[in-house]
Amino acid sequence: MKKALHIYAVNGKSNSGDFLLGPATKYGFEASIGESVLWTNFDVRKIIKKEDIIFINNFDYVVIGGGGVLLPDTNPNKISCWQWACHHSLISLIDSEIHVYSIGWNHFHNQKITMPNRDNDLEDLERSEIFKKNIEMLIKKSKTFTMRHEGDCAELKKHIDPNLHNKVKFLFCPVVKYIREKYRKDFKSGEYVTFEIKDDRPNRRYFKKNRNDFYIELLYYIKQLILSGEKIAVMSHDGSVSFARFLQSQKIPFILLNNTIANQDKIIENYSMVKKLFCTAGHSQMTAYALGLDFYSLINHDKLQFFLEDTGMLKEDRFCLINEHSLIERLI
Repeated sequence: MKKALHIYAVNGKSNSGDFLLGPATKYGFEASIGESVLWTNFDVRKIIKKEDIIFINNFDYVVIGGGGVLLPDTNPNKISCWQWACHHSLISLIDSEIHVYSIGWNHFHNQKITMPNRDNDLEDLERSEIFKKNIEMLIKKSKTFTMRHEGDCAELKKHIDPNLHNKVKFLFCPVVKYIREKYRKDFKSGEYVTFEIKDDRPNRRYFKKNRNDFYIELLYYIKQLILSGEKIAVMSHDGSVSFARFLQSQKIPFILLNNTIANQDKIIENYSMVKKLFCTAGHSQMTAYALGLDFYSLINHDKLQFFLEDTGMLKEDRFCLINEHSLIERLI
């Protein structure tokens, strides 16, 4: 049996999207090559040394991804300027067959590759050329190089030589295929109108509208739902709890669906409690789509819009650009 090294966020188990990417990427890759392989996991955030290349070259395949690994403020470094800190000179020494598998651009509104900090927009202009040289080397060395949104492909192409554009291909995140084929047939939705609201990087998510103002808009809508007899839930996709605490402070009755449990069956069981999902996380949107569950995208990150565009679902009754639109006008 051939051997494959899977380079991804192996320690991201508290984030249900990162957790599902482990089995989903393996499932999708094996389907793409038509055979099972023997897998070894490898942390994408490890700084790569020359001795690591010797280890990497013991494998028939090197699979990098999926996930939004091109985000510059997670594992910030000046080796590659994205999450896999492997110098371009070391990438050139890899002899194994490389597959970059459905990765995400994942930058927030107005965020640039030159911005390595979560909390501010300070730029390190040297990062641009480091990133370009590194990602171009990886594209050249890869047998396949795919990204999870057409919009992601377009963003990356702004940073690389046009001669490499035709190697960058679109491939849906493997979580979609995995969830659809493993769970959709027997899936039944539930009775809770559910809200999944991410906490991280509020300075980037709320660039025109204050987060508290957004919560107040949601509160008004939830009160209308309760008056009409609906039951309410809050889903924690990755440990985010600030919206749940806000609802508690407002004496709103709800249940909490905790998806930070690193158990895929229990994660899907939580989705089975949901009647309709209002979501801000890319993978909660993808999971709902894969299950055939009714969802509404609260867009404060481009990737949610990219996904709706890729699926032909960018329709007014399916989303709100929360920094541009009045949520109340969109929903009521």
